[in-house]
Amino acid sequence: MSEKPEVIELYGKIMVGLTGNIATGKSAVMRLAAERGALTIDADKVVHDIMDSNPDIQAAIAVAFGSNVRRADGRIDRRTLGKIVFNDPDALRDLETIVHPAVRREIARRITESDARVVFIEAIKLLEGGLADACHQIWVTRCSQQRQLDRLMICRGMDKQSALARIKAQPPQEEKVALADVVIDTNGLMTETEAQFDIAWSRLPDITTAPLKTIVIPAEEGMVATQKATNKEVASETAETAPPPATEPAPSTPSVTTTETADVPLPEGDVQVRRARPTDIPAILLLMQRATGGAVKMKRTDLLMALSERSYFIGQVGTDVTTVMGWSIDSQVARIDQIFIYPLAMATTSGTAVLEEIEKSANAHIGEIIVAFLPPDTPAPIQQLFTNKGFKPTQKEGLPPAWKLAIEESQPPNTTIMMKSLRDDRLKKIKK
Repeated sequence: MSEKPEVIELYGKIMVGLTGNIATGKSAVMRLAAERGALTIDADKVVHDIMDSNPDIQAAIAVAFGSNVRRADGRIDRRTLGKIVFNDPDALRDLETIVHPAVRREIARRITESDARVVFIEAIKLLEGGLADACHQIWVTRCSQQRQLDRLMICRGMDKQSALARIKAQPPQEEKVALADVVIDTNGLMTETEAQFDIAWSRLPDITTAPLKTIVIPAEEGMVATQKATNKEVASETAETAPPPATEPAPSTPSVTTTETADVPLPEGDVQVRRARPTDIPAILLLMQRATGGAVKMKRTDLLMALSERSYFIGQVGTDVTTVMGWSIDSQVARIDQIFIYPLAMATTSGTAVLEEIEKSANAHIGEIIVAFLPPDTPAPIQQLFTNKGFKPTQKEGLPPAWKLAIEESQPPNTTIMMKSLRDDRLKKIKK
C-alpha cells in the first residue's frame, strides 16, 4: 500500500481557479469562459455528483454522520448533512476529508479527457484547499453587499434575514481579493463584466511557456491519519518483533489481541469512548498491528466496508486509541467478534469502558443477551475483562432456538462463547 500521494500532470492546459463569495457573479464569469471554449468545472457540483453516485463515499458519510443522512436509494441527503456540518467546524473537516480526494480525482479525470486548452475551476473554497496550487491564475469576483443581497433575494427567493446570514457566514471578500491575480467587479452591467473578462482572457499565460501544473490526490483517500505514529514507524516496529504476517483476514474474521505487552508504557489521561468514524481508520489499523504483532493487517478498504456493516467502539486515552471492539446485534442477540487492546493492561480501563458502552447500546436496541466469541489463545487480561463484567462460558446447545440460531449464523470457527444476560427475567423463564 503506497504512502505517497498520486500526482496527475495536466499537460497542455492553462488552469484558472475562480472563486468569490456567494452571489458575487461567479456563474456569469463561468458562462463567459464556456462561450470562449474553456472547459468549466464547478467543484460544488462535482461534490453533489459524487454524493449521488459513489457508493464508497456514501457509505463513509453515513458511517461518519449517521444513517439518516442517506436516502433509501443510497444518495446523500445534502440538506440533512448540511444541518450537521454547517455550524460544526470539526464535522465539516471530517466531511471534507472524506470527499475532497474523490473530488480532485474526478476533476483531474475531466481535465485530462478534455481537448480544451483552457480550464476554469470554480470553487467557493479554492484558496483554502489544494486546488489553488493546480492553477496558473486565481480569479476572484466581487461586488457590494447590497448587490449580493439583491441577487439572493431576487434570483434565489431568499428573505433578507436568511440572505444576510449566508453572506455573513463567509469570510470577508477582501481576503480573497488580496490573493487574486485577476479581480472581476460585477457591480455594474453585464457588458461591463464581459469587458473586464475579455481583458483578463487576453492576458492568460502562453500555453507554450506556462509551467506544467498538477493535481495532487492524497494517498489515504477519504481518511486522515490521527495517530502520532506514521505507517512507516508501524512497519518498522512490527518488522523487528513480529513473525511473518498471516494472510489478511476478511472484515468478518474474528480477531482478538494475541500479544503480551508487559513492558509497554501505558498512556496517561482520561478514557474517552465513542463510535468509530472513517477518519479513525489509520488509528484502528495501527492498533490492530500493534495488538497482534503484525499478524492482522486488514486493508483500509476492507475496514471502511466493515464500518458500514457493523459498529465499532473506540476507547481512547489522550491521542492513543487503546481499545477497539467490533460488534453487531440481530434477533435481540448482541455479538462481539473483534477485540483489540494495546497495551493489554488497558483492558481494565479503556477495555472496560468500551464493553460497558456496547452493553448500554445493546440494551438500547432491546437486546436480550450479549455474547463474545473468544479464540482459545485469548490473553488472560481479556478473558478476565469479560468475567469481571458478568460474562460466563456458555454452550449454545442449551439456549432457546432463536438465540441458538443467531449465534450459529455468526460464530466464527474455533471460538468459545462468553455470554451475559441483559434480560434476567427472560432468562429465568427459559430456565423454568
